[in-house]
Formats: sequence, structure tokens, C-alpha cells
Amino acid sequence: MYKTPIKLVLIISFLLCSYAADSASRCHGDDCITEQKLYLSWALGYGQRSNPLHGGKKLNLVLLPDIYYYSKYWFFDNGRLGSSIALSDATQLSIIGQFNQEKGYFQQWFSGNLLQFEANNLSMPQFSSSVDRQAPFQVAVSQVSKRPTAYDVGLQLDTVSNDILWQLSYWTDVSGQHNGQYASAGARRGWQSPYGKWQLSGLIHWKSARLIDTYYGLTALEVPLGQEYQGRDSWQAELRLNWSKPLTERLSVLVFLRYLQLDSAMTDSALVRSDHVTTWFGGVSYRFY
Repeated sequence: MYKTPIKLVLIISFLLCSYAADSASRCHGDDCITEQKLYLSWALGYGQRSNPLHGGKKLNLVLLPDIYYYSKYWFFDNGRLGSSIALSDATQLSIIGQFNQEKGYFQQWFSGNLLQFEANNLSMPQFSSSVDRQAPFQVAVSQVSKRPTAYDVGLQLDTVSNDILWQLSYWTDVSGQHNGQYASAGARRGWQSPYGKWQLSGLIHWKSARLIDTYYGLTALEVPLGQEYQGRDSWQAELRLNWSKPLTERLSVLVFLRYLQLDSAMTDSALVRSDHVTTWFGGVSYRFY
């Protein structure tokens, strides 16, 4: 049944590749960029991403790359490879491929963890008052079978109205690993102040039962009889806050925060100990190109 979205994505991919040359401008975040020019910067500082799984390790953030390149026909943007077409002056449709991020909770040095924290993203550090979920039966990451590395392809629609960027996206697995889909809807607003540049985003994510079951489901081979868990559709809300202030033409300071709220479709799994994921980072960024 999951083959239908894949066919649709491939058809639209062909159309985008045929007409991408008509897209007159490329924008990264709120700033338009020059085509056929590599952009590379590194942020040095400290931060953490929490891990909601029993036995899962927090991800320490020390050195973060921000790398992207846009040509007339395709682009690479921090781990995402795709092509886009301008539907109007304010609306753009893209087809994008990327590694699924769920694997990052199970394997700390997963490649998808490296390029998902660029400075134009993210929202709230982990407060001591937050309470971890206490389940009667707990399963650690080390006790379950290895979760797969999946590659997803999706369609993303971006449109700007009244200085707000609205975004819709739909993704499907093309690697045959989780055979599921997920989608997101969100809005982002940026503004300039005497204290620097701010960006606030809110998103709602939907993840299919197949995707949740692949990563957070538990089989009879992993847990005692009667403790199995089969994943179901999940709805997750996310809030992101980003701040940066240039010090020179190439050097700037930045802080980003992210808060992701998990629903019962995930927390009902004995693998999951917390109902949220928090990410934060502060540091100095230097742009090489």
C-alpha cells in the first residue's frame, strides 16, 4: 500500500527536474542566496539533545556544521538533497530526500544526527521540574534488536504571507526499512531587533503507525510474552526558537532551543521513559564561504 505515495513522489520529481530552471530565486531561511555557490560555516559551543529512551544517551553538541549549495536544478541543504520549482513569487514546491531521524535516538553516532542542528533551526532547555514517565515495565535500548537506517523522500510546500513562512511536507520511506509515512505542518516568523535576529517556529508532526512500530514497537523476541507493543499513529507538537547576532561579516553568536512533545503512541512503549525531547545550544559561528 505504501508504493502509491512513492510513485506519486517519483512523478513529481521528474516534473520538478524538468522545470526547476524556471525558479528565479533561492532562499535559505529568510535570506536569498547566490546560486552555484557553496556556503559553509561551523558553530563552536556547547549544548545537548535529550534522549527519551531507556538507556539512550544524550547527544552532546559541541561542533555543528551548516553547509548548503543551490544550483539551478538541485540543492543540498544540511543533509537534505532535493530539487524545487517556484510556483509563484511567494510559493515554492520541493522534492527532498533525507535520512529518517528516529534512528538517532538508538545510535548516538548516526550520520543523520550531524546535520540536523544548523543555526537556522530550533527550542527549550530541559528543566529540572520535568518528570520522566515511570512505566511498570521498562526496556532499554541495549535490550532490543538494531533499528534500521531509513531514507525518506518527501514533498515540501513553502509559502510566505504577511512575513510568515508557512510550510507543509509529506514524507514516505523509499528504502523499504519502515514502510511508513510522516507529515508536518508549521509556521515560522523571523524579526530583527537591536539585540539580534530572532526566529520562532511552531510545528505539528504526524507519524504513521508503521513508522512508530518499526522504531518503538516491541516484539515477542524482545520482551516477555504479554509485554509486546505495536505502534500506532502519533501526533507530536514542536516549538523552536533561534537567536543570532553578527559580530563581524563572518563571525556571529547564536543560541537555539527546541522542545518536542511526544504523545501516548510513543510513551506507551516500554522503550520510552520521557514524554518530551529538548535540544539547546549556544556558541560562536564562523562562515568560511
